Amino acid sequence: MRDQGRLVEWLDDKGYGFIQPNDLSKPRVFLHIKDFAQRGPRPILGCALDYVVIVDERGRFRAKQVVYLKAKQSQPSHQPQTRAAASSLHPIVIVMVIYALFLLLAVGLKALPSGLLLYIVLINAVCYWQYAHDKKAAQQKQRRVPEQTLHILSLLGGWPAAWFAQQKLRHKTQKQPFRQIYFSTIVLNIILLCMVIAFFPKFIH
Repeated sequence: MRDQGRLVEWLDDKGYGFIQPNDLSKPRVFLHIKDFAQRGPRPILGCALDYVVIVDERGRFRAKQVVYLKAKQSQPSHQPQTRAAASSLHPIVIVMVIYALFLLLAVGLKALPSGLLLYIVLINAVCYWQYAHDKKAAQQKQRRVPEQTLHILSLLGGWPAAWFAQQKLRHKTQKQPFRQIYFSTIVLNIILLCMVIAFFPKFIH
């Protein structure tokens, strides 16, 4: 399927970057310099492109048969809002707000230990740091953070920070097996929290 978009990130020394489709609800598409249909000038940020979208062996959306577009050939964005605005309306963000309010209420009613809030802050800080470290390691081709570690941190309560790290750092957003496990950790963490609420009052009485 052919699509159009603009180059929003380009690492010229590495020869790859990312395209943001004109439909801002679509995820970014990976682009390698060798995926252009014909040799031409080096890509520059903001240039309009037409391309075929595939899913590569790593589960990423990737552009193939890429060609440059003239201004009059470029289609307007289907959504005038920015990507940040679109992300703020994502269902996960709503779940996070409900999750935070629920935690505060449960602690206030002594259904959860007060120290849990500090734990949540710390585990989310560690989780975000691990994502940032893994992103940097991927760019510099150094030793990566195991995906199992990232999933365990999410399961233990760091999934909100994991989501923000994925969006802000543009990391692990298109790898489907990873995303599926990540969403499973959210469900399991909420189930675990409900179990703690069910049993914690019995231990303090």
